[in-house]
Amino acid sequence: MKLDFIKASPSKNTTVFITNYVAPTHYAKIASGIMDDEHLHAEQAGFLVTPKDSNAVLRLEMSGGEFCGNAVLSAAAYCAYKGLTKDRTFLLEASGCDLPLECVVDEKSPTHFVARAEMPSPLSTTEIIIDVNGQNVTGNVVKLDGITHFLTDYWPTENQFNQLIEAVTHQIKDKAIGIIPYKQLKENEYEIWPFVYVTETGSKLFEQACGSGSLALGIHLSKGNQKNTLHIHQPGGIVHVETGGKNFISTDVRFTCEGFVYLDM
Repeated sequence: MKLDFIKASPSKNTTVFITNYVAPTHYAKIASGIMDDEHLHAEQAGFLVTPKDSNAVLRLEMSGGEFCGNAVLSAAAYCAYKGLTKDRTFLLEASGCDLPLECVVDEKSPTHFVARAEMPSPLSTTEIIIDVNGQNVTGNVVKLDGITHFLTDYWPTENQFNQLIEAVTHQIKDKAIGIIPYKQLKENEYEIWPFVYVTETGSKLFEQACGSGSLALGIHLSKGNQKNTLHIHQPGGIVHVETGGKNFISTDVRFTCEGFVYLDM
């Protein structure tokens, strides 16, 4: 199978989009193939399709039907990169979200964009305590439509992180599960170590950056505040989070390559 692709790097959270139509029943298998080292070596994969809402420019469907904030930013940047709209501000659809999302894209160079996108409101926020090798770890669960994040100020070692992953994924079920340890650097600046598990594809990955995880942290930390802006440092860069009446994230998106990928199906 020959497929058209483009690879985006939103704060190094490498994201591959397939740009020609394939049946959704093949999403998981195609995504698993194209993300591996032999093919395109990416952290996640999505499919760009015709939107259902005529007011939207494009629709993004992730391989597991989950919601992904950085992929939304990348899809928004793709609209500007390909000239799909002449407007700086436009609407985009995404899996895991019922309504189109407002996006704003500014071009820095022909392959470098700054993208800002509206994010869905949380469905619920709760506090839970999990057992990690005999230690009680408190965390906050922020459930979005399409992904659930477990946020904790417990900063594990790499070995403890494996135990944390096992405990969280045993207790939380969703299309995608994020585990987001965080610590404060200074006022309005935090660091996270993001990990995401996608149920449909079985993908388990420490990510260079996580947009929806950054959003979840912003929502958790902004309780009681009308508006707040946070800068979330992560291995690949900084994701900026704005919370208030509507929630937004933004970051730099670069396109690194595009062409054809071949898969045995």
